[in-house]
Amino acid sequence: MSVAWVVDSNCFIHLGQKAEDGFVQDLTVALNGGRLLITPGVEREVATVAFRRCNGRPRVLTALQPLLHSVPVDEADVRALAQKIGEAAAPQDVDLSLMVLADGLGADHAEVVLVSDDFKMTTTAERAHLRFTTCPPSTFVERLVEGTNDKPREARFRSLSRQVRAAEMSYAISRRDEYDVQKKLTWMVDSLLSSSHALSTDDDGPDDGQEERRKIADLTRLIRGYTIKPKRVEALGELPSICTPVSRLDAHLETLRTQADEHLPAAVESTSLLLMEVMEEVGMGLAPLDEEQAEIAHRAMAGSFLRTESALGLMARMAGHHQHARRHLARALHLATLVDDVGSERKAMRRLGMLALQAGNLERAARLFATAAHQPTAQPMESVPSQVLASITAALNGEQSMATEWVEKAAPTLMDAPGPGCDALEKVGRDLMAIERPDLAIELFDEAMECAVLAADETRLERLAERMVTAQRALDAGEHDDLPLLRLVLDRLTPVDETVRKAHHLAEAEQHLDE
Repeated sequence: MSVAWVVDSNCFIHLGQKAEDGFVQDLTVALNGGRLLITPGVEREVATVAFRRCNGRPRVLTALQPLLHSVPVDEADVRALAQKIGEAAAPQDVDLSLMVLADGLGADHAEVVLVSDDFKMTTTAERAHLRFTTCPPSTFVERLVEGTNDKPREARFRSLSRQVRAAEMSYAISRRDEYDVQKKLTWMVDSLLSSSHALSTDDDGPDDGQEERRKIADLTRLIRGYTIKPKRVEALGELPSICTPVSRLDAHLETLRTQADEHLPAAVESTSLLLMEVMEEVGMGLAPLDEEQAEIAHRAMAGSFLRTESALGLMARMAGHHQHARRHLARALHLATLVDDVGSERKAMRRLGMLALQAGNLERAARLFATAAHQPTAQPMESVPSQVLASITAALNGEQSMATEWVEKAAPTLMDAPGPGCDALEKVGRDLMAIERPDLAIELFDEAMECAVLAADETRLERLAERMVTAQRALDAGEHDDLPLLRLVLDRLTPVDETVRKAHHLAEAEQHLDE
């Protein structure tokens, strides 16, 4: 049986902003005679939303009218659901009407998916044991790829999915001061990882690969504390109970920063001991199982083991044990590839590159940073730290043309968003200070200040002026030489007038030195 898609207003808003000419035709083919289900409330909310990138800017509801089916929902059912959830915790009425519709369909439909990036609807549905699953709009678009043999259409859907996902994540991160967005981002990533199984057009059901990916996603969610349907828990057999000890690692990591600040050796010892205990306990549970089940478990647990190895690597670096740090971070990189987590792969390679730079192995550092910079990203800014570090190591290796190429890739992204660019460069500078390279950190803080000037952000300027002074003082006591060639390369990151830049930075630094 095909998937029943219940779609909320936010999805249509995202599509209106990102979809281009030809999308309606592509969607018509992908749905293969099916229709998207909405409620009258959604119609009212998106009545004026238009396809902004399409010729003539047609209204979304008008263009999609043949593909939509509006289903009225009884107000009494909406109020009953609100009461069941608790009025204070309940979503808005339009969202509740969609949840009532999806839950009703779930009673006699094999697969009902509510498409929304409102994470509250997901958590509420799980808590109330409603009969549907959820996914964000970006994952919905990704799932439309399934079953198509049309490569150009597949490429268009994947491109649209990436654009919508970037918008979803950008919005979620912008609200980080209002609520904890980590769980929402995890849910969005998990839904994407499990997207390949969600739309099955074969009458014989999903193939073995799709079923395996579904089990991995379900087991991962259970380890992280989410609730999934009982029938999907049952399909996992003994794996949930075997993998339960892994959740202790994530609980430990939540308190690890405080422990490390208070007593680093004790934090390392407790983390290493817990990791060993969990691996031993899980290993004994997996030993009697076959290879297929063990692989599902290993891939589902890899995220928790990755975070633990990364933490051990960073603590080893803090303690000055560079070989131990490299060993842990190399394991973290391996685990990141196991779960196909591009962000974690990129981060692990950057950390290994920092260790190589600290050890003076410029060739290995350059290779790690360059590989990290080539990883795909949801947003261009995510590549900037790797690109800048690749440029620095290329310049230190005497490869000026390569260093310039990396800078030219990073500069447009920094100019498009100087505020976030300032933060990205400051983070790289802090990492360089951590490996005792204040000479390099100064150059990054200098470029970050230029971004702050472009963003007209006095708070960032004051903070960076303090970091510049700290780095300058560390440099006075260090043995590193000034790097004029590197400065010439990095100056191209932020093309601010040289006279204005130097006068402003000098005044800021002198003021803080006087203080």
